[in-house]
Amino acid sequence: MNANEEYKENGFDLLRYAATFSVMMLHYSSFSMILSKSLTEKAAAFMDRARYFTLLFPGVVVLFAMSGFLVSASYERAETRKAFFSKRALRIYPELWMCTLINLAVICILVPKQIDHSIIVWLVMQFFGISNTPACLKTLPTGSVNGALWTVFTEVQLYLVLGFIYPFLKRMKNSHWAVFLSALAGLNLVCWSASRDVGGIVAKVIERLFVPYALWFFIGVFCFQRRQKVIPVLKKAFWPLFLIYLIIGATDMQIPGYYTNIVTSVIIPFLAIGGAYCLPKIRLKPDFSYGMFLYHWIILNIITHFELMNRLPWYVGLLLFIGGALAVAVMSWVVCDWFGRVLRRKWSGMRWQ
Repeated sequence: MNANEEYKENGFDLLRYAATFSVMMLHYSSFSMILSKSLTEKAAAFMDRARYFTLLFPGVVVLFAMSGFLVSASYERAETRKAFFSKRALRIYPELWMCTLINLAVICILVPKQIDHSIIVWLVMQFFGISNTPACLKTLPTGSVNGALWTVFTEVQLYLVLGFIYPFLKRMKNSHWAVFLSALAGLNLVCWSASRDVGGIVAKVIERLFVPYALWFFIGVFCFQRRQKVIPVLKKAFWPLFLIYLIIGATDMQIPGYYTNIVTSVIIPFLAIGGAYCLPKIRLKPDFSYGMFLYHWIILNIITHFELMNRLPWYVGLLLFIGGALAVAVMSWVVCDWFGRVLRRKWSGMRWQ
């Protein structure tokens, strides 16, 4: 087995679902603790621990680090930069557009009287993957139409940046990488300070830009470019690094950082890449994790709108949330896959058999 084949032996598929589930549980447990009026002591403890765990191992950080690693591989497989961008767009946008249509239908059913002309602006922005909530829908119990989608446009920005600078990154020495990643860590802290001290429109702009999140992504890129040397080290260092991270987390120190503290921003991406190579190679195809990420907030809006957190036993509401997100993700994938096959046959000039 050559070096390139060896480093395909990983558990990224498992890790992707785990990270997506972490994001989902963070959102559900947070709103459950805010909105539920009937949580038992046992249920409240479960939600509190779930939220603590998802904050300790933030799924978004893991997903960005994985993306940097895997998208770098995609760039190297692409024949041209245009082919790379096309592949990324086809991966992200068709299912996002499907999600937008389903979300619009859900909104029209749930709160038809609240919809006004601002929904048009929302639709246009969603077409490009830009997350926003129209003023007419800010009264939803969650306060957002789809609060998880800010990551999609951030990923798009990072793909664009990577597509143009990847050839330069390949030529960088280890010392250059050290300076580059240190600069990204510094920018993360600058964004944390600016959003906290200035606030307002500055904080909103920072939230929508890729800059504070770039550290996670480019640690993944670095690990891919140096994979033959870095991955064996990360595999051996995984459990010691994991233990160190748990000890730091247990101290409950107030560590600065944007979105999460800077220690988490640095350590979790390396743990994610190393952990993927400690997991068994299990391929889970087709991949529904992206759909679960897209749709779980819509299911959450339905649950909170009908106050199901209070009307159902806590575990039933949680299962409904997870099962609903998975079911819609599967249906969305089936539809998008069917349309994709139709378009590919049309473009290639093939006829239906």
